[in-house]
Amino acid sequence: MSTSDPMSAHLLSEERITQIWGEGAALFPRATFALRDVPEALLVLKPYASFWGITDDTMRIKILRATPEALKRNLKSVVSHFDNELDAWLAGPQANREDPSDAYVAFSAMRMSADYL
Repeated sequence: MSTSDPMSAHLLSEERITQIWGEGAALFPRATFALRDVPEALLVLKPYASFWGITDDTMRIKILRATPEALKRNLKSVVSHFDNELDAWLAGPQANREDPSDAYVAFSAMRMSADYL
């Protein structure tokens, strides 16, 4: 699926994700990264990479288990919607770098989260 109509994937803001999640959202760490390191077409996924882009496998699974079902479905749908753009970046030149950016790592972990679901 292309990004020609990103709203069809029901993109949620960080505030909306927090609202749907409720108080439980504050219990987990968030991934941090520089937006300048994210390809422009993927900037809209920043809230998703912040919530589900945790690199620690054990913590990421705990977060996913605590994620409300509606958000799990949304995460999977949104990441699937941007699959081609994520492939282009995550399988591109940075994939071979010894020191990938924090953004690259967070978006990779976010994708692992969606794949886990």
